[in-house]
Amino acid sequence: MFTKIYLAILGISIAVMAFFSYYSWSWLQSIGLPAAAVAGYEYHAGYAWAALWISVVALLVLANAILWATGRSWAVWTTLVYFSVFIVTRYFWLDQAFFSFKKTNGLFDGSFSVAPLLAVILMVLMAAIAFFDQFIIVKLRAKTYGKPEEPVVEPAETPDE
Repeated sequence: MFTKIYLAILGISIAVMAFFSYYSWSWLQSIGLPAAAVAGYEYHAGYAWAALWISVVALLVLANAILWATGRSWAVWTTLVYFSVFIVTRYFWLDQAFFSFKKTNGLFDGSFSVAPLLAVILMVLMAAIAFFDQFIIVKLRAKTYGKPEEPVVEPAETPDE
């Protein structure tokens, strides 16, 4: 049951993040006032940022439930992939387009964006969180239920020579 809930929330989260990412980008394609485009982009990118964190926390909680119930960690790593895809989308595509838009329209004088570096740091941090989260849940599960019995494998008999 947790798997179905997880997959449903993952699908909804992907749709919401794709919408906000596209809508934020569409503001940068505006032919109106650049200041209004910047305000529109920042407004929708802010909602996308909040939606990403809320969805990642919800997915990680459900991933922990799946890991606890089944002993399989695919949902934890799927959550990491989901987070990484939208972090890359935001920092390598959207923020770079936003940086270029502001520079092209004379709204910003900077020559360097730290967004890609921040994206890498966030992805490494989230990977560490996913790893240690899985480690802790697996250890707690083993302590609660005991280690599963491993099947005994008998060595194959070799014919006498």
